[in-house]
Amino acid sequence: MKRTAMMGLFLSTLLFLAGDGLAYAQQSTTPADKTDYADQKTNLKWQKIDDIQILKLWQLEGRDVWPQISILRVSNATYLKYFQNPKGLMDFVNQNKIFSKPVIEAGPWVTLSSAGEKNDPPNWDLMLSHGRTSTMIVAALPQLPPQ
Repeated sequence: MKRTAMMGLFLSTLLFLAGDGLAYAQQSTTPADKTDYADQKTNLKWQKIDDIQILKLWQLEGRDVWPQISILRVSNATYLKYFQNPKGLMDFVNQNKIFSKPVIEAGPWVTLSSAGEKNDPPNWDLMLSHGRTSTMIVAALPQLPPQ
């Protein structure tokens, strides 16, 4: 009895996994008017605009999955410029189409302190989260110094 139950469970699992693969194959055929984001997965690379490096992670899942996440690597001077003027960051994001839709509000801005940095100010990683309501939240993290 135990062997029969175990064999049934094993076969059910195999059928489930095979069915899941068929469902995935059916989902991957999209109409021509929709963007195929599978190609973007392989093309996901850092872009450079001025002294800012940009990685659009949201492209992995597509333009209709929320929240959309992008990472910006910026110098300390650029970080201070946008920290003092969040609307300037919002304008940069919209002008360079960092997200699939424009941002209409930026905030809050959360920063992990870089206190203790005595010599060179750190470069920063800005994690931008863009929600369905077109609000952008920014988390700023100082980059770790090379060891």
